[in-house]
Amino acid sequence: MDANGVGARHIRSTPVHLPDDLIYQSILPRLPFRVLLRFAVVCKAWRHLILADPAFARAQARCPSPASAVLARFHQGRFEVLTPGVAAAAVAPPDAALSFLPVAGARLRLCSATSGVLCLMVSGGAGFFVVNPATRGFRAVRYAGGGGFRACLAYDPATAHRDGFHIVVPVQEKWCLWRFWSFASAGAVRRVSAAEVRLAPYDVFLPRPLYLGGRAHWLSYRGGVAWYDARADAAGELPTPPSSLLAEEGGGGGGRWLEGKRELVAWRGRVGIVSASVDSGLAVWALSSSSPARWEMVHSRSWDEIPGVVRPSSRFLWSVVPAGMEAGAEEVLGLAVRIAHRPGTHMQQQGVDGAGDFGEEEGDVWRRQLLRYDMRTGGTTTVAELVGSEIDDDFVAVFGYHSSMATLN
Repeated sequence: MDANGVGARHIRSTPVHLPDDLIYQSILPRLPFRVLLRFAVVCKAWRHLILADPAFARAQARCPSPASAVLARFHQGRFEVLTPGVAAAAVAPPDAALSFLPVAGARLRLCSATSGVLCLMVSGGAGFFVVNPATRGFRAVRYAGGGGFRACLAYDPATAHRDGFHIVVPVQEKWCLWRFWSFASAGAVRRVSAAEVRLAPYDVFLPRPLYLGGRAHWLSYRGGVAWYDARADAAGELPTPPSSLLAEEGGGGGGRWLEGKRELVAWRGRVGIVSASVDSGLAVWALSSSSPARWEMVHSRSWDEIPGVVRPSSRFLWSVVPAGMEAGAEEVLGLAVRIAHRPGTHMQQQGVDGAGDFGEEEGDVWRRQLLRYDMRTGGTTTVAELVGSEIDDDFVAVFGYHSSMATLN
């Protein structure tokens, strides 16, 4: 009885049984690989699904979610998860140093990443490693040519069991002519593309390519976007970005290039460009699916409208760089903020206004922050922060990582 002398009622809850299809097709595929390994002991059906069903592995590799994805960087030979929290610990690979790779002390550099698989270039022109840090699977691909840092990993979990993967490297053959070296995982077959792309004089492809829709994409220094389809051996260019993304070339050259720091991104299944400039702020453009395709602005903010991004009095030693879209949450963008000062001084006291007064010196100290910016809410959170003299911190090479079961056939 309760305090009023009334008999207490016991309400029995009815057990909730989730349909197997919901569990197998919608819930489990969105979990990181290390969590799935623990769930494999629940029952025989789950064990077979997680450890022996290739269709499930392909589905999980194609389903990045906030539970299985983080912002990360590859720095000084180590894989570092930057997004804090309990979930990040489950997404982090079991061997951050990738000590299972037979590199013999060689330095590795991240070229591209897709579906939880990384393409790492070996220093000294020895070739590449294609690695899944979660499963510790890897393949070695030899390459002794130039421009390997521009390599794009063409990998699709839906077809990898049949077609494997390709590593594509754009190589400048003549003054303005570029072709593509393509390395297939099946026997490391090497092919020189018959397709070609012509860039403007003095234009080059930038690193950090994007693989989307069966094509590898590169942004060029002057603002163009080129693509290559390894399976069809075809290449071409996307429409020129809008003039508001381009800045006039200094020195009276008359050319144009993308303003500020920029990066190719995947935006809701479309090719996108993020631009971060001191004067214009942050802008995200995406290529429309209409015909003819055109660039559409999907997000734009000044730095004053983004919390946590505060300009010092000196713009010269301050920069904000796009640093990756979070896998499974394409409205979440990483921003690498860098502010430099010299020991014993403060940016506010220097009174420097504009470039050219002084540059980086050995005594400079850098304050670096990685901000997680949610374009839906406009809010930011600090993911990581470093202070020191290191300049090459790889914050500008932050990428969205998905802990996947992607296989390397």
